[in-house]
Formats: sequence, C-alpha cells, structure tokens
Amino acid sequence: MLLWLLPLAALLTVAFVIVNSLGCNYELRINHRNLSYYGVCRFGDVTFLESDQQTGSQWSVSAYQISVANQLIFLIRERRQLRDGVGNVQLLDDYNHTQRQYLLVNYAWMPVDDGRIALFQVSPHHDVWVGKRDGPIDLMDALFPRRPPDWQPERTPAQ
Repeated sequence: MLLWLLPLAALLTVAFVIVNSLGCNYELRINHRNLSYYGVCRFGDVTFLESDQQTGSQWSVSAYQISVANQLIFLIRERRQLRDGVGNVQLLDDYNHTQRQYLLVNYAWMPVDDGRIALFQVSPHHDVWVGKRDGPIDLMDALFPRRPPDWQPERTPAQ
C-alpha cells in the first residue's frame, strides 16, 4: 500500500508545478546597464525582447517558464538575433552567444513594491535586476500575491 504513495506524491507535485507555471500572465520591463528587456508570459510561454541601447543590437529569447516557490526556471526554446549591433563592445551579443549552450536559466524573484520585482541571478555572475511587472508571475501569485517586504526601519523610542 505504501508503494504507491511515493509515486502519487511525486505525480501530484509535478502536476501542481505545471498548473502553477501555466498561471503566468505578466509583462515585465527591465532597464539594466544600458540593456532593455521587455518580456511577456502567458500560460507558461514567455518571450523576451532584449535590446542594447548603445549598440542597437536586438535579440528575441523564447522559453517555457517553470515556477517553483520564488524560483523562475526558463527552458530556452530559441535565442534569435533580430538586429546586429555596431561598435567594438557588444555586451548583449557576447552574452547571448555564450549563453546559447545553456537551455536552462533560473532566477529567484521577490516583490519590491506593488509594481516592481527584483530578480536575482547567480550565473554567469551574481546580479540583481529590478523591473516593472504588470500581472501575476504564476497561479499562486495570482491567487495569493506575495507582499513586498516592509522596508521601513524599526523605530526605537528616544531615550
């Protein structure tokens, strides 16, 4: 009898993650170090338009989003260069060319305030990006929105 409980629990967990991930319905805008990102996620399908404001380079990255707790995992389907950049230093082009070998990318996220979220990246280097978000990241975020932390310092009575 106990033999079927573990596979059943695993199946229910996978089903929950899939249904939760299909609940994404957001637009995300990030401006970070002269790079502009505009992303749309609908029903687990996400597409980002990435632009280098200095060189004019532009890329489209499409992926499936898997959302588990505060982690966003993207299964990359395609990285496509839409426009070549000009100049000697092309950060966006270099980044996308080196990232072509990775089909899995993940970020931790948390709300900063009612309209912005922070995304935390570990690889290829540690970084924090703050972006404007419209809509829920996943089904749980739609049903039970995560509240931003209380950024107000705790006040101590004057002595």
